[in-house]
Amino acid sequence: MSAAQAARNALCPCGSGQRYKTCCGRVDRVEPRHATTVDALLRAAFDAHRAGRNDASRSLYVQAITHAGGQLPDAEHMLGVLALGEGDFEAALRALRDVTRRYAPAPPEAIGNLAIAVAALLSNRVTVETEERWLGYLAWRGAASSRAAAPGGRVSVVVPSYNHARYVDAALDSLLQQSRPPDEIVVIDDGSTDASPSRVRAFGARAGDRVRIVLRENRGAAATINEAIRLSTGDWVHILNSDDRFTPDRLEAMGRALASAGASWGFSRCRFVDAAGTELAPGASAQADNQRRAFDSVGAHDTLGMAFVAGNVATTSGTLAFSRGLFDRLGGFRDFRYVHDWDFCLRASLEDEPAFAPREHYEYRLHGSNTFTASYAGTHSETAAMLRDFHRQAQSIAAPANPYAPAAAVWGRLLAVRTIEAGGAVVLPPGVVDSLADAILVELAR
Repeated sequence: MSAAQAARNALCPCGSGQRYKTCCGRVDRVEPRHATTVDALLRAAFDAHRAGRNDASRSLYVQAITHAGGQLPDAEHMLGVLALGEGDFEAALRALRDVTRRYAPAPPEAIGNLAIAVAALLSNRVTVETEERWLGYLAWRGAASSRAAAPGGRVSVVVPSYNHARYVDAALDSLLQQSRPPDEIVVIDDGSTDASPSRVRAFGARAGDRVRIVLRENRGAAATINEAIRLSTGDWVHILNSDDRFTPDRLEAMGRALASAGASWGFSRCRFVDAAGTELAPGASAQADNQRRAFDSVGAHDTLGMAFVAGNVATTSGTLAFSRGLFDRLGGFRDFRYVHDWDFCLRASLEDEPAFAPREHYEYRLHGSNTFTASYAGTHSETAAMLRDFHRQAQSIAAPANPYAPAAAVWGRLLAVRTIEAGGAVVLPPGVVDSLADAILVELAR
């Protein structure tokens, strides 16, 4: 294989994750009679780009465009990428917006890189635009945290159980060790094929009449959680997944956090443990380390609700606590396999700002089969579909119930900037990035 062939098989520098020859090095839109010349120019331009010879690369891309008759979206896009890499965000914006305007559908990589230029140019502008809103939020949080309120109302814990015979005893026993005992416990075994049903029945026998046990066929996590909540009667609901554990002060601590914030929902930090229940030390699990960093950064986000725009900072449905009224307004958890918890939090944030209990009141067990989705990185198709749906709503909702909701009506352009910064340009509604780019171009022309 020649050096040129090897270079065309390398990952594309635009960051798409595709090989260069199938991404920015494509020549399928070129007239056949120009293909050989254009292909050679593109290879040479890419090689120069990779070698850091930007002026030569730029000249070669321009030559390729000329040979292609003035229309070569891959090369035109790469001119914007060159400007982006040099930190010339205005030039990048102009070049990339020209690509997304002239070609339909625009290359996804061009939209993604245009979004980067947009976020870079808006970073200072949105600070000014949202300063008053931020100050109002900080004052509101301060007033809420100074309120002393005793937690009230009946508390229900629901346990969706599925094929966790090895762990379910520890999970259920943690409910009997609470400093604030639950008023009721509803356990639904979701068609387990191991010994979970017998262990759940044994727990019901020893725990008394506070416990309701349902054994049935498999319907999935979201459906099981919803059914258990609808069978419960408490004013407040907590979820305990059957492979995890509550810390002894879980219900008491979350009750205080919700009451002091006057919030209808909230979440806590969690402790990560291994299959044996031993806490995982820093460095022992990349998954745990990434989520610890997410917890550490919660307070650095614009608001607690906006933290969920960056990723699933709650980690799991088990860290959540919420009112029955909120659950009813949202219509429960939607039927996602991996992201029903993140989806619930995003939709809940449009209704009310969450409370956050910064101590570890939940033990999340990592044992190799957890359905865990923390951020936009490597977005699964289900995650992308969920996020697109949320951002359609967040961009269009005129008056969210939460005055500090992560919505464009509240935060303006900041919402899109934070989404782009989190790697989520692809889930913004079509046209949002282009509209932001056009608005910036108008501002630059003044």
